[in-house]
Amino acid sequence: MCRPVALGRAAAAFVGLLELLLVMAILGAGTLTEPFALCLLAASVAIALRAAVVGCYPRTDRLFVRSWLRTSGIDREKILDVRVVAYSGFANRFSDSRFVSMVSLEVVGRRLPVELRFTADTPSRVRERAELLHEAVMRS
Repeated sequence: MCRPVALGRAAAAFVGLLELLLVMAILGAGTLTEPFALCLLAASVAIALRAAVVGCYPRTDRLFVRSWLRTSGIDREKILDVRVVAYSGFANRFSDSRFVSMVSLEVVGRRLPVELRFTADTPSRVRERAELLHEAVMRS
């Protein structure tokens, strides 16, 4: 079994910035006994915990994809290709980036590819991750 493909540096930086903004809002709220500060603290902890498990987990027959909001499984034999594409997501208002890339999976039965936005990183690092994922998923 292959090690999981986890957060890229760009995605981790975005999460770090979000965490910093949440901490600043908590500190600005005054005390931690206020409901607003407690909600922000809970959101910050939830994001940090989820960031620890976001990634692709190759298994013998399936590839499990844990994203920010859900976990899904894709049969390995249905994955046609693992590609590197320009990042397009929330951080850049869903326009193609020239400096950040991500991994994309071509899957049988899906009209659109499965974009793994959490792999956002520099093109060279994303190519390395895509090769690891390609070897893990495409081997017989």
